[in-house]
Amino acid sequence: MIARILLLLLCVSGSWSRADVQLHGKAARLAVPHQGPFVRAGDGAIWGMDERGALVSRDEGRTWAPRPIFDVAVFAPRKERALLRTREGVQLYAFLNEREKVFKWDDKQGGPLEGCRLPVYVARSADDGATWTPPKLLQEGWCGAVRQMIQLKSGRIVLVSQVAKANPGRHVTIVYVSDDLGQTWRAGDEIDLGDRGNYGGKVAGLTGSTHGGGIEATVLEKQNGELKLLLRVPHGHFEEMTSRDGLKWGSPMPSTLEASDSPGMMVRLASGRVALLWNRYTDPVKKLGRREELSLAFSENDGITWTVPQVIAVNRVPAGAREGAYWISYPYLFEPAPGRLWISTMQGDVRAALDERDFVVPAEPALDGTTARVLMLGDSITRGARPGVTPQTTFSALSQAALRDAGVRALVHNVGIGSERTDLALARLERDVVSQRPAVVAVMYGTNDSWVDAGKSASRLGEEAFGANLREIVKRLRAGGAKVVLMTAPKFAEKSRRNGLDEDPNLRLARYMAVTRAVAAETGCALVDHFAGWDAAQRNGRVLQEWTTDGLHPNAAGHADLAVRLAPALLPLLR
Repeated sequence: MIARILLLLLCVSGSWSRADVQLHGKAARLAVPHQGPFVRAGDGAIWGMDERGALVSRDEGRTWAPRPIFDVAVFAPRKERALLRTREGVQLYAFLNEREKVFKWDDKQGGPLEGCRLPVYVARSADDGATWTPPKLLQEGWCGAVRQMIQLKSGRIVLVSQVAKANPGRHVTIVYVSDDLGQTWRAGDEIDLGDRGNYGGKVAGLTGSTHGGGIEATVLEKQNGELKLLLRVPHGHFEEMTSRDGLKWGSPMPSTLEASDSPGMMVRLASGRVALLWNRYTDPVKKLGRREELSLAFSENDGITWTVPQVIAVNRVPAGAREGAYWISYPYLFEPAPGRLWISTMQGDVRAALDERDFVVPAEPALDGTTARVLMLGDSITRGARPGVTPQTTFSALSQAALRDAGVRALVHNVGIGSERTDLALARLERDVVSQRPAVVAVMYGTNDSWVDAGKSASRLGEEAFGANLREIVKRLRAGGAKVVLMTAPKFAEKSRRNGLDEDPNLRLARYMAVTRAVAAETGCALVDHFAGWDAAQRNGRVLQEWTTDGLHPNAAGHADLAVRLAPALLPLLR
């Protein structure tokens, strides 16, 4: 209650530079004129930064006092910046120096030319802002943005940067680490997506390779100590990477999150949840409205699954207007007190405050006009996104497109988890599904339940337990107000590996799918029989291998087939 009162007091006054921006009804306009990032010092003051130096507030953001920390004749930081206060009370400020900016780029000559530069500097205060050392050069060349810096549980500091490369012109991401509280830094391996990260042409007014590559990443330390990175790419989703130390990173993989060509921001909150702010297309199929909506989602399992994305701010582009004048993007998130969130954007000057509890579950009404939520619950087949399969080509996304073509403004949200069985689904059902108040839930299990591991003589879960779990899933979903569609899993393809008993895995899977059909008939659930569909296609000459990436997981063509069968079953339940 006290936190809410403070929140209201903070938000009742102050100018709003973009009156056309609409906030969700449970968010309030924040009377803080400055954009993030912000940190709280040991004495309780809140620190921010602008092009002249530091800004300090001792009254929870109502007023701000400037604090010179560098020579303004030498340094003029751009708005893309990162700020961190370590547990030891050291403040670190990373920024791009506008005074040294020289933009020389020609795609016909390979992109960035000799002398193209926007260098990165780091300023440091060892005494929590009382005194600052002169900014030190961290990186030469052209850096388009530095946006986030975090401290790991080990004490290591991680700073995400990027630099332009030539032939072809593109950007690569570089992660820097410091083990002495920002006095010295080491650069990790370059994260270079090559052609896969580049634009093939103009996208929303941005030309070719000047914004191509994997750029403007957000980083998170997971509970197990690994790092997760979400890269901005122009393909309608984030690319996700992991690392154990911040220096060497694994291969990029499509995230399950649909995203427009804009950066996101992940932050670990006091509650332990991870919050993500980012932009999604208003029309993901046509890639329209890439920065008109600012979305928020939470994760309680380090980004394996997310709550239903909720639009918290909207700024519609009038017909014929220049799109860039209405962007609300490049978000920052600051938690001044547990559960209280300040949200600001560099583009569009959004200044909003909200209570975490109001958005962990869907806050009605939906600001983007969504009228129904459909959740897809299952294993890696449902999760879908993997090398060769983007979030937009999964049966979840294709089903949403089909529903909207039919005039149903539904948001289809994927909460599939790889390797999951029905017993594991029950353990997270309330958190990941029921709490999101879906109108319909489509459920697909059996592939992992029926599988026999090497050295074992039985399936991971028996048929009787599988059926009982399905019945319980249906019961709990209905108790939460959702309609349920049960789906059989698609058939294993011709070249799929054999199970631990050297059997064709379809022999067991067929029995489990018979159980799924029986549960659907018993409970009166709608049934979508993918197994029978793939079996019939195979008997008619279809090579199922051509519908998969590896004999098991559907590729884009396989997902398209699943969507063709599923969407007609969803439509009458939503109408």
